Amino acid sequence: YSSCLADDGFVIFLFHGVIRRQRHAVRNYTRKHLLADQFDEVLRDLCAHGSPISMREIADGADVPRKAFAVTFDDGFENNFSVAAPLLEKRSVPATFYVTTGFVGTDQMSWIDMIEYAFERCRTVSVRLPGRSGDLSAATPEEKKAVLDRIRDEIKKCRDIDPYEFAQAVCRRHGIETFDPDPDLDRKLTWGQVAELARHPLFLVGGHSHTHRVLTALSPDELEDEVAVSLHLLEEHVHAPVVHYSYPEGLDFCYSDEVIACLQKHGIRCSPTAMPGMNHRGDDLFHLKRIFVV
Repeated sequence: YSSCLADDGFVIFLFHGVIRRQRHAVRNYTRKHLLADQFDEVLRDLCAHGSPISMREIADGADVPRKAFAVTFDDGFENNFSVAAPLLEKRSVPATFYVTTGFVGTDQMSWIDMIEYAFERCRTVSVRLPGRSGDLSAATPEEKKAVLDRIRDEIKKCRDIDPYEFAQAVCRRHGIETFDPDPDLDRKLTWGQVAELARHPLFLVGGHSHTHRVLTALSPDELEDEVAVSLHLLEEHVHAPVVHYSYPEGLDFCYSDEVIACLQKHGIRCSPTAMPGMNHRGDDLFHLKRIFVV
């Protein structure tokens, strides 16, 4: 990833989780959770060739050194605290953790993690996508991954489909009524851990919605509630104003002028996207790009 660095700009890297082991054939096939030794090697390489900076420095408009990079995490997985944070601390790399507040203190899965869980558990799977005729069926791990890619691509773009209702329907269709959360992939931060990260001089905590729904799919009242609740809970537990955010999913159809206006009304100063690319000093802080590390 050091090849992404440049003299005339800065890169924001997007991570989700860091785990000590990979035990599944289907779950985590996208490498949303990196193995700890791989994550440490990414940090080693970046530090050898670049200069770590914080999202606070970026938001403040500070001078950016050559080959600057920032590290961010989305969602709020427990492994951010127990596995990633010590590795970041070892190399003195600052990081920002964007937390989905409705997940805190739970093993609650996102909608796509629920579907991955069902695909892992079932020998064969069959799914019908909204507006499509015929089912998508799969038996082998590779076939299941191909179907999951289709689901990711299409459901994220369907504004009239609640992804959690869709995931629950998929699980019911495959006889999955309860979940046995994986301690590496599903456990989320506790409020105590969120507060401890926020107190650490290297780290920063920001918002990432309350329920992890795409913000542009919400009505104005729902959007207001989603942002307000997430920020209220964060500020209540970290005992400080929260001025950093990131958009759930973060693709170009997942944020808008209306979403940005709502965030700004609540005091948010910076909210990077998940669109890939390089950034430069002076770029709009609500349209910053990030590179997803897998």
